[in-house]
Amino acid sequence: MDDQTVDRPKNKFYFNNREIVMLAAFLALLLATNLIWITGYVVGNVIYGIVEGLLMITAAIVIGKKYTVLTLGVARTIAEILIAGAFVGSLTAFTFLINAIVLEAILQSSKPYAGSLKINVAGTAVYGLVTRIVFIGISVVFYGMVLPTWLLAFMIIVPVITFAIGGFLGDRIGNRVKNAISSM
Repeated sequence: MDDQTVDRPKNKFYFNNREIVMLAAFLALLLATNLIWITGYVVGNVIYGIVEGLLMITAAIVIGKKYTVLTLGVARTIAEILIAGAFVGSLTAFTFLINAIVLEAILQSSKPYAGSLKINVAGTAVYGLVTRIVFIGISVVFYGMVLPTWLLAFMIIVPVITFAIGGFLGDRIGNRVKNAISSM
């Protein structure tokens, strides 16, 4: 039997060319979310969570394969490490990987992948919580930042709410985009 005619099982991280292009587009959009911080810390903290949650859930729904969020998290972590000089530091880039692992695990609990509004919203709320706890932990422990208690509370509570809003919007938009793409 010729090796070229044998169907080999695809690994867990298999994405076809179309899906790789969509992953790249979502990665570019996720990297562009850093521009939101130009609006200032208070406004940025609110808008960032909505946009980030929206993009993560939309990507998971549109691409629709397990490990979509994890793949985006790994790629984004690498990209953020390369541009980390503009932010708090390179260690904070690992928040994206940790968040992706958590969100991926939550999204895989729904059948089909990212197919439940409740799980998508809950997943992005947890994503927001983990984002800030890890970011604050790294900033305080490794970089010696001293933050007042009220700011810590703001930095933890607001992202949970805004990421959940983004997850809700991402579910709505993701399903519409997926339907539009599949009808082409």
